[in-house]
Amino acid sequence: GIDCMLSKGGKGLKGDGCVYDLSSLLPVILTPTRLRPGDYVKLRLWFPDEDTFSVIELAEVQWVKNEWIQIELLLVSVKDQTRLRQFVAADGNHTPTLSSIGQQIMIRA
Repeated sequence: GIDCMLSKGGKGLKGDGCVYDLSSLLPVILTPTRLRPGDYVKLRLWFPDEDTFSVIELAEVQWVKNEWIQIELLLVSVKDQTRLRQFVAADGNHTPTLSSIGQQIMIRA
């Protein structure tokens, strides 16, 4: 699993986070290099200046390079798609199309 605080500014979805091993009884923080392209993860996305988060039940690791991870969001609720769309539109100078909303996020872990 990955906990991620979304960042303001820039195009698309970016954030800072931590990678956790959810298979252990106690949360263990892992380095991003433990992930491989094709791995499936669960995300908890925190929005700046908010106390709530969105849960992305299924996402796939696209690539890992040093501390950066590119994630493709595969299973996103309608409510969370709306939140992500609003977040991207509020911080960029563009409004994403429905087909590109929440598809990928770049995370520094």
